[in-house]
Amino acid sequence: MALTLSEPKIRSFKNVKQLPEENKKIATWLAFLLIPLSGLITDIYIPSMPHMAQDLHQPEHNIQLTLTLFLISYGASQFITGSLIDSFGRFRLTLFSLAVFIASNFVIVSTRQIEMIYAMRIVQGITTGFIVVSKRAFL
Repeated sequence: MALTLSEPKIRSFKNVKQLPEENKKIATWLAFLLIPLSGLITDIYIPSMPHMAQDLHQPEHNIQLTLTLFLISYGASQFITGSLIDSFGRFRLTLFSLAVFIASNFVIVSTRQIEMIYAMRIVQGITTGFIVVSKRAFL
């Protein structure tokens, strides 16, 4: 019995839209800039916690809860992100998430209510999960 080698089959993705070459470069740079977003959000935020507690007249454990809420929502959002990326596409989901993330930052900066900060940190965790997962799926 002779063993024959056949050519490997090449998959064709006929229904998949391809990015123009110039957009691929932009998308790659965006991916490299946005993937470390979750680390930056926590690393920049942690040193400001004592000052936030003083400015908001809150005990430090209330301020620490904002980080906990962010991390829980960031982790939980990753369970549903994959199916949403498949449904809506990485680009749209990333742009929408970035817009919501930026808006939540403005709300946090302008409010003095700890409950609103809690809500916005949950929103930031969810949107950061969407951004990071969609960009990692790109690479």
